[in-house]
Amino acid sequence: MTELLETRIAALELAARPLDPDAAGRAAIRDPVVAYAERFLDDLPELPAYRVTTDKGRAIRDVGFQDEPRSVQEVLALIAEHVDGPGLNPASGGHLGYIPGGGLYSSALGDYLGDVTNRYAGVFFSSPGAVRLEHQVVRWTATVVGFPETAGGTLASGGSIANLICLAAARDARGIRARDVERAVVYLTTQTHHCVAKALRVLGLSECVKRYVPLDERFRLRPDALAAQIESDARDGLRPWLVVASAGSTDVGALDPLDAIADIAEQHGLW
Repeated sequence: MTELLETRIAALELAARPLDPDAAGRAAIRDPVVAYAERFLDDLPELPAYRVTTDKGRAIRDVGFQDEPRSVQEVLALIAEHVDGPGLNPASGGHLGYIPGGGLYSSALGDYLGDVTNRYAGVFFSSPGAVRLEHQVVRWTATVVGFPETAGGTLASGGSIANLICLAAARDARGIRARDVERAVVYLTTQTHHCVAKALRVLGLSECVKRYVPLDERFRLRPDALAAQIESDARDGLRPWLVVASAGSTDVGALDPLDAIADIAEQHGLW
């Protein structure tokens, strides 16, 4: 049994060896990728912000996976035609939304180094430098937005996960339990990003009462309508719990009156 296991391990090691190429092998796959990226960036000023194609990238489904590797040139050609071709080009100057990001080159290089070195920042013991760096970024971000020295935070992969974390924090901070969900009220608007509804569902809060507060002529939440709705819900025996305001909506860039909303939330004990 031991001999059979050793043979099997040796075979697996041999099969996995192409995943760890030497310097020449790394250059063979890296250089075409870098060249592809450079061509993309050079052509970016002329590329459309959105490109409509007849197949909408459907042909990528027919490529499939195989045991033998494809050449990097073949893979890049597939990406160019079926992935980078159709749809939205978020790196384009013609894309006016702030989500997703703008494809910053320096950030891409940072991601590259992070992926290659593969440091684990989840535990201080495993990579104290990476953990310290993360803390430093969080501290700097808190300073930029004016939070006190006592503020803390975490780095998320994007806005959707960030909203999920925020809603979980709000749930725990206000003590919303399973028995409270059907009475707990969430206040939002038609401009609220759809990830909020997804986050509520993931957290088991989809049965919360949702109040869509009216907007003003600039698509901003109306504080007077919010206050009136909170007072009405409290009189009806519901539990006003959470206000979701937008600091620049993805549809029209609307900025809700955050100070007025914060005062109302504090007055009525909402998160």
